Amino acid sequence: MKKYLILFAIIFTFSNGIFAQASKKDPVDVLGWYGASCTKNLPKKWEVYVNYQARYYNNLKTYNGSYITIGGSKKLNKYLELMGDYRLALVNKGTYNRFTIGAEASKKVNKFNYAFRLEIQNQLQDFIDTSKSNDNSGYWRARFAGKYSINKKAEVYASVEPVMKFGGNYFIDNIKNTVGFKYKILPQLKLDLYYVYRPDYAKSYNRLYHIIGFNADYTIKKSKKKHKK
Repeated sequence: MKKYLILFAIIFTFSNGIFAQASKKDPVDVLGWYGASCTKNLPKKWEVYVNYQARYYNNLKTYNGSYITIGGSKKLNKYLELMGDYRLALVNKGTYNRFTIGAEASKKVNKFNYAFRLEIQNQLQDFIDTSKSNDNSGYWRARFAGKYSINKKAEVYASVEPVMKFGGNYFIDNIKNTVGFKYKILPQLKLDLYYVYRPDYAKSYNRLYHIIGFNADYTIKKSKKKHKK
């Protein structure tokens, strides 16, 4: 575990100097997404969670804002799960509200797990910007993911997720290509280190984001009822 933390620290420290400052002439930026989650397992295969995430941009120099997400899911059977969430984004330029509903189908084969997830989102701008009309945008996302369990504590994963805006000028708005590593340091606590390669096509110029992410996920297991003899 120690060697992975050292590797993450090296990436975090030196990524600041790898890329020039983002601009339209050199539209490349390094972002940092750092968060923590708490998940609660409920009876009848329900699950709820809350997540906080702080985001940085401009090659990790500038704080962009806080993202607070509350969501839940319901396992319908061994392969299919329904999900939904609400996210409040308190960013530098204002406040956004985002609502998401979707479903995920998954299949486990030995130590591999494959999943396909489809989601629909609606984002609402909750402030007045005199320079443009208020943003009320709809998106749909399709994620293809796979993960491999190294042992009982560690796993690696990868995913490809195109994001498409309803009525947008481009068929694909941006693509999130993610690789990550999760490690269970306690029975109920996992650390998640990940990297996202995200080209953005929705601007009048192409843009590329390198995202370095970290999340601590604490899970509250469902209590087991004791049966009286």
